[in-house]
Amino acid sequence: MLSGGERQAIAIGRAIYFGAKLLVLDEPTAALSIKESQKVLDYVTGAKERGLSVIFITHNIYHVYSVADRFTILEHGKKVGDFNKDEVSAEDIIEVVRTGKRPV
Repeated sequence: MLSGGERQAIAIGRAIYFGAKLLVLDEPTAALSIKESQKVLDYVTGAKERGLSVIFITHNIYHVYSVADRFTILEHGKKVGDFNKDEVSAEDIIEVVRTGKRPV
C-alpha cells in the first residue's frame, strides 16, 4: 500500500535504526515522482549527516550530484572516472559517462 518513495524512506530509516554504517542504494529514485525522489534525496542527506557512508548507484546524474561528495564512474565493471565533487560539474560527469573520457 506504500508508494515507492515511502518504501525507500522506510528502508533508509530501518538501516539507521539498526545501526548500519554503510547504506547501499541501487537506483533509489527510479520510477519515483519528482516529489518522492526529493524526499528520498532528503533522507540520503539526513543519513550522511548522521555519519553513514552512502553508496548511491544511479543513472540519474542530477539526483546523485545533489547529494554526493565523490563520484566513481564504472563502465562494464571498469573504473573510467573517480572525482571529488569540487573537481567536476554534473555536465562533466555526464560527458565521462557518454564518452568514457575524463573532462578537459
